[in-house]
Amino acid sequence: MREGVKEFNEALLHGTVAAATEIFRKISRVIDRTAQQGVIHKNQAARRKSRMSAKLKAKKLSAKA
Repeated sequence: MREGVKEFNEALLHGTVAAATEIFRKISRVIDRTAQQGVIHKNQAARRKSRMSAKLKAKKLSAKA
């Protein structure tokens, strides 16, 4: 899971919005599965996905401007 989050952050910094969006979809599923297995708390999973979504949204808006 942590590797996926790092990959997402790298895609935000150095990649395209489309690549970051695709990685976000994949890592969201991984985070949900991790929470379902009890490795992390469901609220922590929601918080991580929310923060990543906000970063992705900011990247999309800055790409349009």
